[in-house]
Amino acid sequence: MLAITLIIPISGFATETRIIPNINQSFSQSFNYGGPPPLPGDMSFPFPIHEVSENIEKISRRHNTDTVSRNDIIIDMIQQLDESMILDYLEDLVAFGPRVTETTACEQAGDWIYDQFQSMGLDVRYHSWSNSGYDSENIEATLHGLDQTSDEIYIICGHYDSVPGSPGADDDGSGTVATLAAAYIMSQYSFNHTIRFVTFSGEEQGLLGSERYAQEAYSNGDNIVATLNVDMIGFAEDEFEGSKVKVYHNDDSYWLVDYTDDIATQYEDLIDLDVLPSGWSWGSDHYYFWEYDYDALFYHEYEFNHYYHSPQDTIEHMNLTYDMKCTRLILATLATLSNPGGSSNPPDTPDQPDGPTEGDAYTEYTFSTSTTDPESDQICYKWDWGDEISDWEGPYASGETVESTHYWREEGTYEISVKAKDDNGSISSDWSEPIEIDIAGIPKVDIVIQGGLGVKATLTNQVDIDLEDLLWNISFDGGIILVEEGTSGIIENLPIGESEIIQTDKLFGIGLPLITVAVDDVEVTVRGLLFGPLVLIIG
Repeated sequence: MLAITLIIPISGFATETRIIPNINQSFSQSFNYGGPPPLPGDMSFPFPIHEVSENIEKISRRHNTDTVSRNDIIIDMIQQLDESMILDYLEDLVAFGPRVTETTACEQAGDWIYDQFQSMGLDVRYHSWSNSGYDSENIEATLHGLDQTSDEIYIICGHYDSVPGSPGADDDGSGTVATLAAAYIMSQYSFNHTIRFVTFSGEEQGLLGSERYAQEAYSNGDNIVATLNVDMIGFAEDEFEGSKVKVYHNDDSYWLVDYTDDIATQYEDLIDLDVLPSGWSWGSDHYYFWEYDYDALFYHEYEFNHYYHSPQDTIEHMNLTYDMKCTRLILATLATLSNPGGSSNPPDTPDQPDGPTEGDAYTEYTFSTSTTDPESDQICYKWDWGDEISDWEGPYASGETVESTHYWREEGTYEISVKAKDDNGSISSDWSEPIEIDIAGIPKVDIVIQGGLGVKATLTNQVDIDLEDLLWNISFDGGIILVEEGTSGIIENLPIGESEIIQTDKLFGIGLPLITVAVDDVEVTVRGLLFGPLVLIIG
């Protein structure tokens, strides 16, 4: 969370007047915010907003804003989202500590978010960005829409970075968790339009990750109809504060304010929030979506967190009931906009994989499984091999026995399981019962060292796969080496059963050195007699 620009309406709703706060007047006392927050490290106000071309043309189309009606599918989704789900995600995220952009903790948090999305069966990617001297990654997961004629995209987002010294539970663990919770629940359903779940880094340095994301989306011609940005929705000290949520907007996005307000009205018994239109703000990741002429809302808690940007921004200082209510509102808004196609039944859990229970490293083995889909939809399979998880494979016919192959690089015992989803891409089964395989380690290459003019070695691929990018090295221990060149290199490809010779370019010395040839993690050592450029292998 950077800063919020407030618009105090004289009558009716606020107009789009832009006011940039200064250090001592960041937040209006008339809104009961408890004084200005501390500054986040090296940031200062007003923050320099990057220039965006004035020639931007609107890509997104305003959604049909017919009156929202109550829907049993939406009710089912809302009821799945409870405080325990919020808390579970928050505890895992906050455990990384301060998640400052470019730090190890931030990178680890990004990897954890990626893994969470992937476990839901979503298409996930790292969106790498460079901006203002920083390099980091946004994490994006996609739930593809069923309507092949629709190019509409709907986004929920939050930022997973925090400021130095702060665990960032509310700012913006609450927004990141809202994005994760929405992804988890919505991945069980199908929708006509495509949904993206995005977490940004670089927000605290000036909206850096979201700027590059919006810029790329615009360059790609993405038809982002609505972006729901979630930044700090977890602080409320009493029932009054916990009954209201602020929504920041520009003029073009006001239809979304009406839309989310209709959602709050239709599901009042499950959400119990008043939506407060709060005008324009540049202070979070929605801003550059506006600059690229996409419609977006910024959801924010009514009472500004008293522990903002401090070590006390912890779960203990959050109101999880309020956080849940805000997340329910945003989830219901996103799901309704995306036009739910109904909850389809997942395929049955696949049979336990059938295949060998022991083998050797670098040898491919085949496993099979099968399952059926209640609606006889085609089925895709994802395999957990114990050392990595595959992409979705398929589609295959319901009930068809399918096969997949894998090899392991290291000795060990691995559990193999598989899950399935129907080919609409929106819902997956549970993981199957696992099968174990014991893998024995074997040298992937055979190394034969020879003498002559310099040292040469014959490397032979002795496993059942082509080997790629093999790093080799020839080293000496002992003797007197006067010239030693051409003792390392890389073999880009060594096909099954084939050999390649490596050798020193120049070698001159004297003595009885130990000669070691290493290829990745395989090495062979022999004793050599070195006399000038001549080498004799003696043992």
